[in-house]
Amino acid sequence: MSQLEKQKSNNYILVKSNHPKSRNGKYYEHILVVEKHLKRILKDNETVHHINEIKNDNRIENLFVCSRSQHDKAHGMKTVSQYRLFPHWISKQCTKCHKTFWAAPYVINKRTRCSVNCKPIKVDKTCVWCDTIFTVPLHSYSKWVFCSKLCKRKAKNDKRLKVDDGK
Repeated sequence: MSQLEKQKSNNYILVKSNHPKSRNGKYYEHILVVEKHLKRILKDNETVHHINEIKNDNRIENLFVCSRSQHDKAHGMKTVSQYRLFPHWISKQCTKCHKTFWAAPYVINKRTRCSVNCKPIKVDKTCVWCDTIFTVPLHSYSKWVFCSKLCKRKAKNDKRLKVDDGK
């Protein structure tokens, strides 16, 4: 296909085509490349993802077919349509899984992780009696103040610390 027959739309390449879904005789090149490779037309719930996220890199090894929800997750968003609605959103890298996620400018500095599922399930805490560092489940972080029952007993007997029913 010559350069004259190609046209860009939002950095995607449009080419002349008589595809059933084409508009004004033009259709997305990356979809045509995948459909030619699969020897079938994409289903309504399928979309094409550019692995390196370069919209005009339409080599077959850079493209894969996925569902719309998988495509949205690949971009680190609940829905890619959110990004189309909010083009001012900023990307950031998750500190745990290193995926890219998007958020509004006023929220992006508060977030360090891409999702709730990316939070650590265990955290370190320091025993109030012996200063030993121990690991506790995140959901019960506030309950734990002692590393062991022995430290809790010693603190209760010493009476310098006010001990409640913490573990």
